Amino acid sequence: MQTPEIKEGTEQYLWRRKTMNPGDKGVKRKGSDRQREKMSVIVMAGTEDARRIISRLSGMPWVEVTATATTEHGSDLAEKSGASRTVTGALDSDGLRELMADLDACILIDATHPFAAQATENALRACRETGTIYVRFERPEVIPDGVIRVGSFREAGEVASSLIGDGEVVMHLAGVSTLGDVLRSLEPERVAVRVLPSTSSIEKCLQLGVPASHIIAMQGRFSAEMNLAILQEYRAGAVITKESGETGGLPEKVEAASELGIPVILVERPEVNLEGEAVFGNINDLMDHVLKILRDMGQPGD
Repeated sequence: MQTPEIKEGTEQYLWRRKTMNPGDKGVKRKGSDRQREKMSVIVMAGTEDARRIISRLSGMPWVEVTATATTEHGSDLAEKSGASRTVTGALDSDGLRELMADLDACILIDATHPFAAQATENALRACRETGTIYVRFERPEVIPDGVIRVGSFREAGEVASSLIGDGEVVMHLAGVSTLGDVLRSLEPERVAVRVLPSTSSIEKCLQLGVPASHIIAMQGRFSAEMNLAILQEYRAGAVITKESGETGGLPEKVEAASELGIPVILVERPEVNLEGEAVFGNINDLMDHVLKILRDMGQPGD
């Protein structure tokens, strides 16, 4: 791997590229002529869905995959999945537009989390401004019975504060980025939070005042049995989670809470207008669509 280089967009992002042969860079296209040795595809990653897509694409010798992720951990996983390049950091539409130009990308696949609405809006804007083809993988929704549905994490915190009894805590199973809104209505010591085992996640929890003993640094997906044990250990009186689908482990969270009679407060997905866009809830269908586009553009050697 080459020495990391810091590129400048509206924010800094880390550019990491695997060692490649000189011929792998390809030739810039002119108009619709894509005479290059590899066709460049950007995958906005950070999810298990994205890693599966990257793995499928990277197995095609005429496709070069660049993955974007907001964290080093996400970039590492994307690289292990087969990405030729990774870009680490939150890219706004200007940063994405610059990246597309640098790579001469023909397709952007948005496989970000259902709650990464701003990232999706940035991608839509950048693709429309550059003429890059946008494809969205939208994780299928799962709405279990018996949950309390709310529209925001701030509302979730308000509801949870009215449900917990003496000595009980709210179990926050929705990541560190949403914790601040929840704590608007709850004292930090009344919350236990499960986050990724990264220094930045743990530090953020501590900065928000959550006691170290209430920070559960683990990476899932977790079984219902594991969730049940955690809820019991911390004496949870309510659970806050988000509609992250089956891949996000929502069914197992709800199953564990239901067995213990603990109410689940479910934050619904933010809405993004994807009318007219290619949106898929099945990776096989998405891959068929992407490969047809690439072949129609002219697979290298055609």
